[in-house]
Amino acid sequence: MADFELKLEMLPWILSMLVITSCVHEAGHAWAAWRLGDRNESIRQRITPFTFRHISLPFTIILPTIMMLFAGMMVGGAKPVRVRLAIGPVRMAVVALAGPIGNIFCGVLSLLFVVALVHGGWLIPDMAMGFDRTYMFALQAVLLNFVLAAFNLLPIPPFDGSRIVAMFLPEKLRELYYRLTIPVIIVLIVLFVLMYATINEQMGAALYRVLLILHNTVLQVRDWVG
Repeated sequence: MADFELKLEMLPWILSMLVITSCVHEAGHAWAAWRLGDRNESIRQRITPFTFRHISLPFTIILPTIMMLFAGMMVGGAKPVRVRLAIGPVRMAVVALAGPIGNIFCGVLSLLFVVALVHGGWLIPDMAMGFDRTYMFALQAVLLNFVLAAFNLLPIPPFDGSRIVAMFLPEKLRELYYRLTIPVIIVLIVLFVLMYATINEQMGAALYRVLLILHNTVLQVRDWVG
């Protein structure tokens, strides 16, 4: 029960950041696609991150909430921007890369925001008795941005990294490569279900180490600011 209550308390932080960084991610795709020649009206409508057009109720809100509360990890995303393949594989790769760059941008901004809160005394980065709970939630929200960027750069469909790989493939092989999207999703779901216990245990230890790196970064930037 205590573990569930902790997840419930953490949920607004993580879910809010997921919505923000997902909107910026998809707006990055749309902006790059528009600049590179895809003049579809649906692209123009999604150039800004400040629109609900990016949000999918099932995948941006419901699924992440369920996964966070009952599996302890955030899984979800926004409505994908549909870019015409006719713009060519090189431009498609640039469009794909714009999404993770948006996540990294959000991560840097949110990290600086946490530094400002620490510098102003609103967050207490006290490690003597373990992470302050609110401070830990803030760090995890920051971390989510960089995790999404790294995850989206995986070189397999449907992730953005696959578009970069596809740029180097012959046309026929590229079309076959894109068709792997559904099988890859099925395989990933099966692996997640079968290996959940192992993944969850290892992720807990890895998460603490990464949060410690973020914590040290926050302190270093705060001290540099003065």
